[in-house]
Amino acid sequence: MLLTRLLHRKKTDEPRPERTRWVMFLVIAILGSTVVLKLIDTTVAPARSLLASAPGLVHLSTFDQLADTSVMTITSPTNTFGAELFTIGVYTEINDVFPTDTVSLIYVRDDWRFVEIDYLPNRSLQDQLAMFSLYPREEVILNETTSATLLTRDESPRCIDYDDDLPNKCEITNQLLFEYGGLLISISTDGDHVTVGEMIEIAKSILTKNTNQ
Repeated sequence: MLLTRLLHRKKTDEPRPERTRWVMFLVIAILGSTVVLKLIDTTVAPARSLLASAPGLVHLSTFDQLADTSVMTITSPTNTFGAELFTIGVYTEINDVFPTDTVSLIYVRDDWRFVEIDYLPNRSLQDQLAMFSLYPREEVILNETTSATLLTRDESPRCIDYDDDLPNKCEITNQLLFEYGGLLISISTDGDHVTVGEMIEIAKSILTKNTNQ
């Protein structure tokens, strides 16, 4: 009787081949799923852009393309302090970022985003200021007929030196808002790459230019 019990216990203590196969199958399935998910993330992840992502965003590279795409006529700056136009965005659909048909210009200098200039239709200065009521602000006189509002968005911006072929960028520090040509124009500065004085001069160069180039 004792021998029978010992043999029975030894037999039940041995791992069952069927259970072992199921455990191995589950482990392999979990590892395989993890690898597949990583491959999918790598494949479908959108490329980094200096433009705010939104439905209906059209990427352009020249003002000639903009003239063929946009329903608006904008006045680009003549003074950019050596920064060059990097990309143009046109927001052609309703979204939570900008009004439809907004045009965004990104200027780059020394491999860093310099300024972003947004031309927003159907939005007033007061409407925009209401969205940023908590930020410090001050009035800036641009010329005899136009004044602007300077918003301080972030005094300690975070900057990222990306390991790719696109220019790097910091968080927005200041925004200069003013109305011109039936549009609200917003000039946003990248980190500490642009001084307030430079931003004001960029705005003035928009006001003194009559046609888009």
